[in-house]
Amino acid sequence: MNIEGFKQFCKKRDLYKDNLNEALKVVKDFNDFLIESKRTIDIAREQDVHAFAQKLIDKNKSKLETFYPLISYSHFSGNNEMLVALYELIDGSEVLNNLSKALFSAVGKKQTEDLLRGINFPKVGTPSSKKPIITKQVIERLVEALDEKTCHKVLISNLHGIPKEYYKRRRENFLKAKNIDEYLKQRHADFIKTLEKHRDEKTLFFTQEIDDNVIEHVKNNPRIEGGVREGNIVYVEKIPYMTKKFLTEKDENLKKYYYCHCPWVREALKARKIKIPSKFCDCSAGYYKTQWEVILDQPVEVETIETILEDDSRCLFAIYLPKEIVQESEKNN
Repeated sequence: MNIEGFKQFCKKRDLYKDNLNEALKVVKDFNDFLIESKRTIDIAREQDVHAFAQKLIDKNKSKLETFYPLISYSHFSGNNEMLVALYELIDGSEVLNNLSKALFSAVGKKQTEDLLRGINFPKVGTPSSKKPIITKQVIERLVEALDEKTCHKVLISNLHGIPKEYYKRRRENFLKAKNIDEYLKQRHADFIKTLEKHRDEKTLFFTQEIDDNVIEHVKNNPRIEGGVREGNIVYVEKIPYMTKKFLTEKDENLKKYYYCHCPWVREALKARKIKIPSKFCDCSAGYYKTQWEVILDQPVEVETIETILEDDSRCLFAIYLPKEIVQESEKNN
C-alpha cells in the first residue's frame, strides 16, 4: 500500500479536499482487513471487496461515501479487478430509494407503503446476485397495482438521480450543430474517440476493457450511444456492458448477461431462475428521457422498443422529437 503516493494522487486531482484523512482511513482499513488473507489493497481481488463490503453491512457502516476512496485507490494503483468489483457493488444503489420517492409523488403515502410493505431494500454494497429477487417483487407489484400510465411515469422518472447539470455539455454541443442529424453524427464520433482513448491508454471504460473489436462494433452501429433519426424518432441503443465478452460469447443467455448494464437484473439473466417484468426497462428509458430533455430544453417522450428481458437481442429506445426539431433538420438537409 502506497499511502503517500495515493495522498499526492488525491491532492493533484482535488479529491477529498475536506475529508482526506477520512478517505485515507477507509483505504487503510481495507488494507488491514486483507492482512489475514496475506494480501494488500494493491492486489485485492473481487472476493476481498465483497467480503469487506459485507463486513461494513454487518456493522451498519455501509454507505456510498465509504466506497469512493477505494474506487480512487483502484484508479491510483491500476487494480482493475478491484475497481470493477467496487463499481458493481454500488452501481444503481440509489434506484429503489428513488423509485419509492417517485411512487410517493405519484400515488401518495398510503399506497406507496402498501405496495412496498415487507420488501427490504438492500444496503449499499449488496452483491448483484441478491438483487433480482427484490426487483421482481417490486416491479410485479407495480405492474399489478398501477395503471400503465402511472407505472411508466414512476419508472421513467430518472431513478438513477443523475443531475441535469451532467448533460449541460450535450446541450451546448446540440446548439453548436446545424441540426439534429449533425448532432447525432458528432455525438457518435465523439463516443468512438472516447473509446479509442481508453483503448490506447489501456484504461477501463467504466467496467470494460476496450479493444479494436469493440470499437469496430460501435463504428458499425451509429445507434450505439449516438442515435439514428427516422422521421420524428431517434433510435438509440446502449453499448453492451462487457462488449468484448458479448461479441465472442455463443451461449444466448450469457450473451444477454454480458449485454445488460442493470445491476438489478443482470444476474437473473445468467441464472435464468427469476423472470423480471420487462416493464422495469422503462428505468433505462428514463435515463435517455432525462438527458434528451436537457439537450432539447423541453419535455420529450421516450419508449422502450426492444429489451433483452423480452428475449430481444438488444435494448432499443425511441426518443420522440418535437415537430420543430424535425422540421429544422429536414430544412437544412
